[in-house]
Amino acid sequence: MKTGSPTKADITPDPNRPKTLIVDLSTNYGGSTSRVLSLLSRFPEGQVSLAALEGSAISGEAQKLGLPVQIVGKRKTDPSIVPRLTRLIRDRNIQVLDSQNIQSKFYASLASMLTHTALVSTINSWYTNEHGGTSLKGRIYTSLELATNWNLSLYITVSENDRKSLLRSGVRADNIELIYNAVEIKKKTGIDDNWLHKKLGIPSDRLLCTAVGRLVAIKGYDILVEAARQACNEIPCLTCVIIGEGEMREELTNQIQEAGLGSRVILAGYFDRDAVLAALQTSDMFVMPSRYEGTPIALLEAGALARPIVASSTGGIPELVTDGEHALLVPPEDAPALSRAIVRLCQDRTVAEKLARNVQQRVRSRFGLEAQVSATLRAYLKAWLKHKQER
Repeated sequence: MKTGSPTKADITPDPNRPKTLIVDLSTNYGGSTSRVLSLLSRFPEGQVSLAALEGSAISGEAQKLGLPVQIVGKRKTDPSIVPRLTRLIRDRNIQVLDSQNIQSKFYASLASMLTHTALVSTINSWYTNEHGGTSLKGRIYTSLELATNWNLSLYITVSENDRKSLLRSGVRADNIELIYNAVEIKKKTGIDDNWLHKKLGIPSDRLLCTAVGRLVAIKGYDILVEAARQACNEIPCLTCVIIGEGEMREELTNQIQEAGLGSRVILAGYFDRDAVLAALQTSDMFVMPSRYEGTPIALLEAGALARPIVASSTGGIPELVTDGEHALLVPPEDAPALSRAIVRLCQDRTVAEKLARNVQQRVRSRFGLEAQVSATLRAYLKAWLKHKQER
C-alpha cells in the first residue's frame, strides 16, 4: 500500500537466506495485493522480488512504488508464463517461489519442478471456506491446490481457521506456518474531514458507513444493503458507501434501486490505495459484512486509522478483534443484527469512540509489519532448508 516512501525492515540482505520470487498472477486489486506490496516494501533489497502479469493491478502498483517486479505474461492463460518463470528463476538464482493464489500455484508448481526450487503456497483464504463447501468453484480450486503439491515445501496461511482447514485436508502441521496479516498506517494530516463527502457529492451532515472490497458474493454486500434499508429508518442521516468493483455490481445496483436506497447506499467503484485510506480516515465507521474472511487487510487498515468497526463473526475476523472490546461482531448473513450494530454506533458515540481507541491499539501492538516481515523470511528459509533435505 502506498503510504509514503517505503522503509526497509531492520534486516540486511543475507547470503544464507534464500532468494525468493513471489508469484502473483492476479489481475484485480484485493487484500492479498496489499499484503504482498507491504511485504515487498520492507524486505531486504535484493532478497525478494515479484512476478506478475502485464497490466495487472499489482504490477502497476509495484512499479509506482519502485518495488522489484518482473512481467511473466499478458494474461492468466499465456503459454509463455512457465518458460518465462523458468528463465527468470535461473537468471536470478531464485531458490524459493511463493505463490499467492490458485492460478499462480499452478504455474509456480510447474516452474519449481523444472528448476528444482522450493515451493511455498500462501493461502489468503481457504477455497472451500471462501466459496462454500457446496460451490463447484470452491471444490475445483481446493482439488487443484492439493493436486499441485508434488513439490511443495511449505504452506503459509493468514488465519488459524484456515490453518485448521489445511489440517483437515491432510496437510501436516509442521508443513504450515501461520503468519497473520499486518499493516503500518498512520492518519495523514491535511485531509479534510469531509474528503469522502466531497468526492462523492454527499451532504456534509451525513454519517458515513464505509465498506471496502470486491463486489463478489463472499463479501456479503447484499446483506449490507438490506441492513442499510433497516438502519436508515432509524438514522435518517446515514449513508453507506461501498468501495470496490466486481461481478455483482449490476445485481447490487438493482437491489439498491428496488429498496429505494439510491441516495443512501452508494457503489463508489474502484479507488486506488491512497484514496481508500483517505476514505477510511474520513468515514464515521467501517463495516465488513462478509460471509467469510481470512485476516482482512481492510479491517486492519480501518483499525489502524481508529475507525469504529462492525464486522461478521466469521473466518479469521474473531482472531483479530474481540466483540464489544475492539469491534461489534455479528453473525454472517444476519441483516437485522448488522443493522442494529450500525445503528448502535451511530447513536452511541461513547461506545464508538471506545471501540475505535481499543482497535487502534490492538492493531498497533499485535499486527505490526516488522513481525510479519521477519516471520515470512523465516518461513522462506524453513522451506528452502526442507527442500534441500528432501532432494
